[in-house]
Amino acid sequence: MIDFQQLEEKFHLTLNELEETVLTVPALDLLKNEKMEQVIDTYGSLIKAKERSTAAAFFMSWYAGICGAMQYMLYQDDGLLLDLSLSNLSIQLYVDDSYPLISFQVNEVRFIEVPILDRNDAYRELLDSFYREQITPIFRTLSPLAHINAIPLWGQIVSVIYAQMEEAVAEASDDDVRARIIYFNKMLTQGVDASAFGLRKNPFDFKPIFIEDLHIPDQKMLLKPACCLAYRLDSEFGYCYTCPRLKEKDRALMRANGCFD
Repeated sequence: MIDFQQLEEKFHLTLNELEETVLTVPALDLLKNEKMEQVIDTYGSLIKAKERSTAAAFFMSWYAGICGAMQYMLYQDDGLLLDLSLSNLSIQLYVDDSYPLISFQVNEVRFIEVPILDRNDAYRELLDSFYREQITPIFRTLSPLAHINAIPLWGQIVSVIYAQMEEAVAEASDDDVRARIIYFNKMLTQGVDASAFGLRKNPFDFKPIFIEDLHIPDQKMLLKPACCLAYRLDSEFGYCYTCPRLKEKDRALMRANGCFD
C-alpha cells in the first residue's frame, strides 16, 4: 500500500489543496512558456534570485521530490504505483515562516498496476516512460526560458535522488530491502536509455566523487554533481562545501575554520 504520510514528509506530495498559496498551477501547464515563466519568476522573487537560472535550479531541486517519490514506490515492489503524471499534479507555491516552499498536490488518487508476469521489465518500461513523458518535457520548456543548460538542471535532481537512495539504504530493515533499493537504483542509472532524458548520457549514471566530511574526521561525503547556484543568492555565503566549483584549497580552509555547508 502507498504510504501517503511518507510521500508528504519526504517528497512534498500531498492530497490536500492548500488554503493560502502564493501561486497554484496545474503541472501540465509547466509545458507552456508563459506559465513556466510565471512560476519561475514568482518563485525567484520569493527567494530573491537575480537570475532565472538560479530560480530554475532551486525549483528543480524541489521537483526532484516527484522523482524521489517514484523511486520510493519502486522500492516497495508491490506492483502499485501512484499516478504521478503531469496531468494529475498541481504545483502549490506557498510561504511558511517567511520561507518559500513548494508542494505537489495529487489531484486524484489513481494507481498504475504493474503486472506480476515480467514485472521487472514492466517496471523498467514504466520508469522510461515516466522520465520521457512526464519529467524531460519540463526541461525542454525551462532550460531555454531560464537560459541554463539542461545538464546542471538534471544535476539538481541527481543530487537529491542519490542522497535519498543512501538514506534509504542506511535505514533498510534487512538485507532483502537493501538489495531491492540498490536494484531499483541500478534500474534508473543503467536501465533507462539516455534518450528518455533528452541527453546523450543518462544523468543518473555518474561516477560519485567523495570528499572529506566537513564535520566528521575520516568520513566521506558526496561532491555534488552540479552547482546549485546558491552563491548567486548571497555573495557572502559563497560556494557550498560540496560544490564542484569550489577549489580543494578553499574546501580545506572551510574545514579548518569550521564552516558549514
